[in-house]
Amino acid sequence: MALVFLFSLPLSACISDPGRHKIEHWHQLRATGEVSLDKQDYVSAEKSFRDALKIAEELDSQPVRKAISLSDLSRVCVAANNEPLADSLSSLALTLANQRSHVPRKQSDDLESELAQCLYNVAGVLAKSRKYDQAAIAYSEAKAMFIDLYQRSPVDASNLIIGFYLAQTIDNLGTSYKELGQLKAARQAYMTVQEGTIINGIPYFLKVKLLKDFCQIPDTSRDDKQKFAVMLGCKSPQT
Repeated sequence: MALVFLFSLPLSACISDPGRHKIEHWHQLRATGEVSLDKQDYVSAEKSFRDALKIAEELDSQPVRKAISLSDLSRVCVAANNEPLADSLSSLALTLANQRSHVPRKQSDDLESELAQCLYNVAGVLAKSRKYDQAAIAYSEAKAMFIDLYQRSPVDASNLIIGFYLAQTIDNLGTSYKELGQLKAARQAYMTVQEGTIINGIPYFLKVKLLKDFCQIPDTSRDDKQKFAVMLGCKSPQT
């Protein structure tokens, strides 16, 4: 099932008439894509969202729209388990993520939320295809953005949503490294929960899952398992 990340997207600005026409068309294509996606017509949905992305790429001053279009396509990617699309979207999203320091502050939250969701989605498809190296890169970047978003957000419903995705991303990143045989990196991925106050936003049932999966990493000492349990505030593992 595709996962939708809920954020409001205020994109008001002075736009020329040609720009307004493009934006109206962009909205129309997104709406058409949503209808096709609901009907499980993934070919049509992908075409509509790709056409919307082309328009977004022409609107250089509004990178958030490009991020939204990438996120839209990532939902098609998940629904259709489209590995080639996952490869393409991962590259595009990572490139845009590397440019986010140049985005105006008022747009940064919206940009990061959409890109993080996109990378989370495509990483899942890549991991399912056993492309754990690419999945790890995507999950790692998504994790960094989810952490930024959590630390900048007030403690409210949106913050709890971020905490949910952040926990899932950390777990999936650790699993990807474990599958690659990079056991130290896998353990370090789980230790990310120590950063700032992010552990406060992780639901307890996901803390339990994080502990369980951490304990399944080969060559992890009993002492490390117990320390991680204490860190999460969970019952110490039996093994």
